[in-house]
Amino acid sequence: MKKILYVEDDSINAFVVEKLLKRDFHVSHVIDGESCLERIQQESFDCILMDINLGKGKMDGVEAMKKIKELHHYSGIPIIAVTSYAMPEDEDRFLKDGFDSYLSKPVERKTLIQNIERFLKPHV
Repeated sequence: MKKILYVEDDSINAFVVEKLLKRDFHVSHVIDGESCLERIQQESFDCILMDINLGKGKMDGVEAMKKIKELHHYSGIPIIAVTSYAMPEDEDRFLKDGFDSYLSKPVERKTLIQNIERFLKPHV
């Protein structure tokens, strides 16, 4: 089963996404960018779902994504922005920042799974 890491500081959002994905993927959750960087050094993942706003005083999802992409063994792993930033220009901005894809919250199960599988199919 493919492994997904979800980086999300809101426990309710994390619970919902884990429920949406648990039949199809093994989902792990961390609450911030720092924990994400620690976790990916300990365990490998097939895809990362990244919230953008990860709380005050901590690195945001964009900064965390850029640090992950600098790691040689994670440079090709898809990182999908899953965020409440939902204006039309937000998608362009996050894709230009380096995210592989963008989904605005609330996200539907079908849309989320299709988006993940779009990146994982070649590896299956």
